[in-house]
Amino acid sequence: MPAGMAFPSPGGGRPLAARLPWRLPDEPALAGIAADAVSVGDLTVRAVSLVGPGHRCEEPAVPRQDAYRLGRDTAKRYLIVALADGMSDSKQSHLGANVAVTALVSRIRADLDRDEPLSAAAIFLDAARNMAGWAERQRVTEDDVRAAALAAVIPVSPDSSGRRTARLMSLADVGGWLRLPKGWRRLIGDEKSELDPGRLTEFLPFHPDMAVSATIELDPHAVLALTTDGLGDALARGDALAPWLASRWKEPPHIVEFLRDVGFESAGRLDDRTVVVVWCGP
Repeated sequence: MPAGMAFPSPGGGRPLAARLPWRLPDEPALAGIAADAVSVGDLTVRAVSLVGPGHRCEEPAVPRQDAYRLGRDTAKRYLIVALADGMSDSKQSHLGANVAVTALVSRIRADLDRDEPLSAAAIFLDAARNMAGWAERQRVTEDDVRAAALAAVIPVSPDSSGRRTARLMSLADVGGWLRLPKGWRRLIGDEKSELDPGRLTEFLPFHPDMAVSATIELDPHAVLALTTDGLGDALARGDALAPWLASRWKEPPHIVEFLRDVGFESAGRLDDRTVVVVWCGP
């Protein structure tokens, strides 16, 4: 990141973390930022995964524990998206998250190519097996690669009415959101517990059978956001950032502006942030 670059602070005031230097993790790690800006049919996609201030600004620095993957089936009928959020108390969760999203997209692609029904339990079980196998090969435990995850399948082309029927599958608090004029509506993903908002009781690779699914009808100009909780918490009802992001993402921004949006400054929001936003229609 260029020296002196500061992300916006919707509430105004002095930036909290953007001007602090980034630290390197002790081990070689994936980049602190991953981003994509693509068009698939008349779907427009922006994706960013950004290591959070709590992981990058203090020693010892921690690798980005979030991950995402984008893909298509062979016939190019569907956009496939997967996100995973590695758990902070799991030693190799950043690598587990990357194994999970790769496995989710690969399994969904194979099922679509075979015209097989999409089963959340089977798809997440396949991801769990891949994570467990990777852990065994690396001589770490399955507990070391824990992650929450989400997968989405979105038709590239609408039906005759201009609508699309999307499928969302989620385990834990990785969520899907529909943009409203002044905020967002949660479509899938667990809400935070008021007693212990950081505690997860279901996650990969241990609980693939607990994955839930939802079928969502998307209007011709719908905006769908898929997020880890580091960004999803800001979309929740009552959060001051929700209407700001709804306004910012009414139309697809340039990827640089999208990155700046994801990097907003807000006190206490220190987790990694990953979001894939899909705009429907030309």
